[in-house]
Amino acid sequence: MGNTFSFVGHKRGAGGVKRKPEVLSDESDIDLNLPKRRKLKSITQHIYDTLFLNGEGSDITIRALGRDWHLHKVYISQSEYFSCMFNGSWRESTEAFIEIDIPDPNIDIEALNITFGSLYNEDVLIRPNKVVNILAAARLLQLEELIQQCGSVMKDTISSTTVCKYYTGALMYGVDDIKLECVQWLHRNLLSSRDINLLKEISCELMEEIIGSPDLYVLQVELDVYTLVKKWLYLQLFPSYSGDMASLSEKMNYFEELSTDDKSFYFLKTSEGRKYIRVFSKVRFHHIVNDMQSVRSLNADHIIPPEWLQPYFSYQWNKMLAVDQGLDKGPDDLAEEEFNKSAIRCGRILQKNGKYCWRWTGYSYGFDLLIILTRRGFSFKRNTHSQPYTGSISLQPIRKIFYRLTITSLDKNGMIKYTKSTGIKSLRFFPDEDVSVLSLDEAATFPLHVCFNIVYVSPCDTVPVPTLPNSVQDSSQTDNSEQQGTTFQNSRTSRSQLEPPLRPESLLSNSTV
Repeated sequence: MGNTFSFVGHKRGAGGVKRKPEVLSDESDIDLNLPKRRKLKSITQHIYDTLFLNGEGSDITIRALGRDWHLHKVYISQSEYFSCMFNGSWRESTEAFIEIDIPDPNIDIEALNITFGSLYNEDVLIRPNKVVNILAAARLLQLEELIQQCGSVMKDTISSTTVCKYYTGALMYGVDDIKLECVQWLHRNLLSSRDINLLKEISCELMEEIIGSPDLYVLQVELDVYTLVKKWLYLQLFPSYSGDMASLSEKMNYFEELSTDDKSFYFLKTSEGRKYIRVFSKVRFHHIVNDMQSVRSLNADHIIPPEWLQPYFSYQWNKMLAVDQGLDKGPDDLAEEEFNKSAIRCGRILQKNGKYCWRWTGYSYGFDLLIILTRRGFSFKRNTHSQPYTGSISLQPIRKIFYRLTITSLDKNGMIKYTKSTGIKSLRFFPDEDVSVLSLDEAATFPLHVCFNIVYVSPCDTVPVPTLPNSVQDSSQTDNSEQQGTTFQNSRTSRSQLEPPLRPESLLSNSTV
């Protein structure tokens, strides 16, 4: 039985070329009443069940967290931790019973059991809710492959409910690529997230890093970044707050109410508020003070003292005069580092396909930039005469800008499905000139996140961008305002609802220029 061969090699076909032997299948086996094949238990599963779960043939017992594991030196020596223990001149190298101290609270019995089991079976089930615990155990036992598997699980399951936990775990156990993935996820999703718990979980250090990043997806303008930090600050002071994001907006006049009895009160000058200065300093206030409504909001909040904001006004005033008098027509050259540090950050979400044309509010040094989306993609227009505009318009024949436009589609967990960027580019604009800057591919799907950075004026080395005072101060340098309102155990009743964050002007939205 089996296969039979029909040899035709002695015959020649056309051209006299020998034909290769043909294999003919014998179909007679089909008629046989053969038993069905059964999947045999894999060797690794047998080893796992017999040796690890049942402990048969164990030559060493490991005790940790009050539990004993009956293991085998030949298997657990795959761990660098045990390999050094058994092969060095340690007392444990000759003992059959070893007790391990586990000082890390992230390592529990379940995580340690899975980690020991991974030495017997490479098919490890790692649940997202236990991945940080297993990562901690894998790092203790120095199991690089298991650490990589944990990293893969974390990368695939980053969401608003896991990102802070994953970031902390990656930071603690040295998984730099996952730390970066978490930071990038927060760049893309923090401003658009409606998850109160996410804001609560973000530490001062992490918020400082996110808010200061040039890669932050801002919705809509820099004032919205400040508003987000203000909400985050309230949740740091009142972590038991259980409302939603909409009701949280009603709490935003809390700091203003603290100044009811003392108009000189500003929260960041208090001993309680001082530790948050570093986070607020990452907000680009020089791009907020160029809009009157935003300035009024800053002054009304009583968070930042007016004298701390004065350098931003001076900085912008000097820039405005240089542009108005023709001394600055825009940057000729700009290093990436300088662009990232000084660019205006803004953005929006386009919910559905269509034609759009809009501008972001705020003084733009007389450069009325219109952003246009059609089926072909994105273009910029320097509006000078063609469209009505209530602000000042520059009539200079040439204006120069540096910009970066990034378009992204995200899935339901905030992960990238599609993204495309112009990179950092420069343009020279004539009045009413329209320039195509980015074409959309078929893979782009709505909603589209538009992330836009732009520099209108030349940075000046002699006049650096201002920043808030250093948060590290002598505790003796407190004024009378710091002695009042420094205990924040109970929120006062809100008197009024804060005006909603500034939105982009959409006078031209859903229409072509």
